[in-house]
Amino acid sequence: MKKLLLIVFFLTLPSPFFGQTIKVTNDVLGKQIGLHFIYYHGRITGGVSLNKLPNVNGKEYYAFVWSNSEYDKKEEKTTLRFQSTSEEIDTLFETFKRVIKTKELKELRLEDKTVIIKPSAFNEEVYFVYEVAGLTKYFFIKAIGIYELFGKTFDKKEWEEYLKN
Repeated sequence: MKKLLLIVFFLTLPSPFFGQTIKVTNDVLGKQIGLHFIYYHGRITGGVSLNKLPNVNGKEYYAFVWSNSEYDKKEEKTTLRFQSTSEEIDTLFETFKRVIKTKELKELRLEDKTVIIKPSAFNEEVYFVYEVAGLTKYFFIKAIGIYELFGKTFDKKEWEEYLKN
């Protein structure tokens, strides 16, 4: 009985030896604008989100956060943080769409970081590439995923009309 009481006592005792709970507020993480899960052969292989970060000195910041099981270790993520305005985010959304439509590579700067959005070999899909610390980090995303990522509603008829014009 003494052993049982000791076990219960130690299990309920808060201790740095047993772990620690830290509360993280949304102010640190920012607000998620959109999220898209990446599938390959019917299984989730990663995901990407676009987050609106807290303003710093009156400037707006955003971040793409993604993981890709093709090169990331479990629980590893790539974060691409950049200063931008909401209007520039809308332009970035249009750039993703335009790369699918024109099938032309687009190199652009997000703050001081160079990224490449290029057409994939698959129809209606782009390849987002970012080099960091000598490593190439990337994700593939289809048209519907672009809409999800930017927090917009995908309408297949509107999309098909967009591709025609």
